[in-house]
Order: sequence, then C-alpha cells, then structure tokens
Amino acid sequence: MRVLLVEPDYRHGSVSFRKAAESGSAKKRDDESLWYPPIGLLKLATFHKRRGDTIVFVNGCDKSVVKEQDLFSHELLWDRIYITTLFTFDWKNVIETINFYKKAVGGSVHKIFVGGIMASIMPNDIFEETGIQPFVGILDTARKIGFDDDTNIDSLPPAYDVLPQNLYAVNDTYYAYATRGCTHKCQWCGVPEIEPTYCDYIDIKPMIREMRRLYGDKSRLKLMDNNVLASPSLNRIVEDLVELGYGRGEKTQGTVPPRSRVIDFNQGLEATHINEENITLLEQLHIKPMRIAFDRLSYRDRYINAVNVAQRHGFKEFSNYMLYNEKDTPRDLYERLKINIDINQSWRHADGKAAAAIYSYPMRFAPIKDNSPQHLNRARDYVSPKPDRNIDYLHDARWTKRFTRNIEIIKGASHGAISPTPTLALRAIGETYEEYIANLYMPEELIRYRDKYEARIYPNNPDRKPGTGNVEAFREFILRLLSSQDEVFFEFHDAVSPCSKEAIKQAFNTVKNEEVKKWLEWYLK
Repeated sequence: MRVLLVEPDYRHGSVSFRKAAESGSAKKRDDESLWYPPIGLLKLATFHKRRGDTIVFVNGCDKSVVKEQDLFSHELLWDRIYITTLFTFDWKNVIETINFYKKAVGGSVHKIFVGGIMASIMPNDIFEETGIQPFVGILDTARKIGFDDDTNIDSLPPAYDVLPQNLYAVNDTYYAYATRGCTHKCQWCGVPEIEPTYCDYIDIKPMIREMRRLYGDKSRLKLMDNNVLASPSLNRIVEDLVELGYGRGEKTQGTVPPRSRVIDFNQGLEATHINEENITLLEQLHIKPMRIAFDRLSYRDRYINAVNVAQRHGFKEFSNYMLYNEKDTPRDLYERLKINIDINQSWRHADGKAAAAIYSYPMRFAPIKDNSPQHLNRARDYVSPKPDRNIDYLHDARWTKRFTRNIEIIKGASHGAISPTPTLALRAIGETYEEYIANLYMPEELIRYRDKYEARIYPNNPDRKPGTGNVEAFREFILRLLSSQDEVFFEFHDAVSPCSKEAIKQAFNTVKNEEVKKWLEWYLK
C-alpha cells in the first residue's frame, strides 16, 4: 500500500517556523519548545511499516502529494490517507484539509480515515461536511479500520523516523500511556468521548524498550495519562517505571554525556488524590515538573496539603494549572493565585533561595458542549451570563470577555506562566485585589509593554528606568469609576467588556465624558 499521513497545519506560526527549520535558519530548539508529535499517526505508521507499506507524512495541504494530472488518471496516488484532528476550534482548517485530500483518492471517501480528538467529539458534524465518517476513540484493533487483523495499534511504538526532527519534539522524548480514560466526566474535557472506559493499567515496558532499540535512549518520558492517581494499580505502574530506569538518579545509557532520566505526567496529578501513601510511591521517580491542578477555591486545603506533602518528599518544581471562567469569579482566581504566591514565599530560605517553586498557569474554561442545537462548541468559547446591575462590580466582579482576554495577556507578558518569585508574581497580577481588577480592565497596550508605561520599579524587577506612569493613571481612573459605579462607569464598562473594537467605536458616538473617551482610545491601539 501507499499510505499518506496528514497532520493539519493548525499550529500558530507553523508555516514560518517550518520554512526556517527546513532551511536551517531557525534557532535550535529543545523538545520543550518544539511541537508535540501526532502520536496516533505515528502508531499507524508503525503498523503499516510492519506490513511493508510505503509511508509518507505531511503537514497541512501539501500540493506536492496531490498532482493535478492525477485527477484525470485512473491510477490513484494513495491507497489510504489518514488525517488526524486536534481541537474543535480548528474546525475550518480541518475540514479544508480533509476536502483537499479527497482529490488524492479520486473522491473515494472510503480511502480516507479521520480520527483524533475533534473527530471523536464531533463525528457527525465532520460527516455532514465531508461525507467521511470519522473513527471515534482509541484504535485498539486494526479491524476498526478494515483489516482482518487484531493488532492493538494503540499499543505500538510511534514511528519517530517519519517526522522532521527539527519540527517535532521527538529528539529526546518518549510518549506513552500507563492508564487510559478518567474517572471524572468534566464538562470541558473530551476524554469521556475519546476514552470512555477507564483502564487502570497498561504495561508500557515493551513499547519503551522497542523505542530504545529503534531510536536510542531518550531522557524524557511524557506520560499522557488523564488521571493516573485514580488507578488501583499505581504500585505496578511505578514498579514498571523504576524497572525502565526512571527512578531518581538514573541516567541515559549510550549517550554522551549521560542525561538524567525524567518523567513528566503531562496531563497532571489530581490534588484531591494525593496523600502520603501515593507520594511515597511517586517519590521513587524523577518527576519534573510535578503538575498539580487547583481548579476550585473550595479545594484550598487539599491543594495546599498536596503541594506541601510533595515538597517534603523532595519534589522541587511544580506546574499548577488553574481553571477559570467556569463557576468561579475573578476574585476566586485571585485568591488561588495568592495562595501559590504565599506558598512560594514560605518555601524561600532566609538567603532568598527557594527550596521549591510553583509556576501558575491560569487556564480558561473552554467547554466542548454548549447550548446550541448540536450541543457542540466548535470555537470552545464561553462568556458568563451578564450579571444584574445591582452587584458590586469591584468586590463581586464577574467574568467578561475583556477580563478573560486580559488574563491571557498577563500570562503572555509573563512568558506564559505566573512567576514563582513572589514580587514578580504580584507585579503580574496585582499587589492587591483592587490592582488586579484594574489590570483586568486595562488596555492590552499597557499590559504588554508595562516596562514602558509603568512608573513604579518593583523588587527583583530587571533594571530599568521608570515608565510614563500610564499604568498607574489608568488604575486611578478605573478604581475611581468602580467606587461610584454610576452612569459614567457603566458607559465605560459596557464599552470595554465585549473586548471588541466595534463596541469601542460605537461607544464614541454616545459617551460624553472626555476622560472616558481618552482611555477608550487606548483599546484601539
């Protein structure tokens, strides 16, 4: 067979980066900054290679593998085309990609196989648009794709050699699952659709050993399990990982120089499941970072206990995802961020050095289902219902599009995460709750370029001259409006909350207050 593997070109900036990487002009990047590989396609590549088939991998709509003259030929370029999918907000790109490759099989939709996350979540929508019925879930037998073969494709080692290594994170990383599925059914998560049955143990030893034989010893193992701590077989999983050489102090073999082997439970460990018993098990492993979520303020005590237990057992680097804009409020998120700042402060020695560190990653609520007739949310967007006018818009603030957008801008200005250094973290989010709310209203220009516009110099801030003071002036302005919450406040609030330049422009036709107009101009930059 001639088999084509396709990953849609949905990665931000992928075209320019790919061209630079292929030309050799791109700066060399490690696996932590390269693209995650399409693991499902790579396992299919292994399956077909073992059959003796010819495999080609492409990214995006690659005209070089679909030639015009072949459209009028009886000979097809490809016997099978597999197209992977990722997030639902890539809907338009994925549909265009599927329709593009239908040419290469003469329009024979039975020769195109579509799978992955989006395909499993919204298969009927894809069928209506393309005429192709996607494969849903895990490919645990080749019979599901038309072969008289019981091979569990999901258990095969990924074929790294079909990928360009200057684009994908396969140079020093293995990817595997020690469990499948999850015991929860969270609204924002696609796992219940993709992996509906919780499998509490997968023997990953054969896969990792085969990967080492084929591609050499790699130092990092990313386990993509959704809820490994829920497994009653956690002891067996840890034993397997230790046997594979991922215990503390273990190093790669056959590499120069030897590198420390590291495990990353990439989807996180649930704080509510962490206790002395399972942390004592995990303590045998070199886990870096320790990813623990903190999605509800009501989890405060269990979360604080979880990170402190882990820190006492020798874990030093924590990555903390915080869901926001679901059932919480802006104050709820601020309190959770402050808890991390306080913990980071408590872990600092008298000389200022930190015994451990938590990097905070606020993560916007992006539900898979909504209230549309299809109950599917292709854009993965969510806006909280507008509150009554009689709430306190300062002390009982509610999420708006502007607020969620500004959280993402604050993260971006902080290199994607809120710093574990307390002074820098407070500068990013606000030293007080009032400053934080002012930051959520603030024009993006002032957040992105705070060094230019902020007069105050913070401790541990890189040496710089005081800025123009526009940041402080805006805070004084918005907090003054919030103290009155009169007609002028609501004119400003209603103009900026939709996070739309059109709403700002419309406001200019009705707003009479010149100070308000002056600040509205900043949102058009």
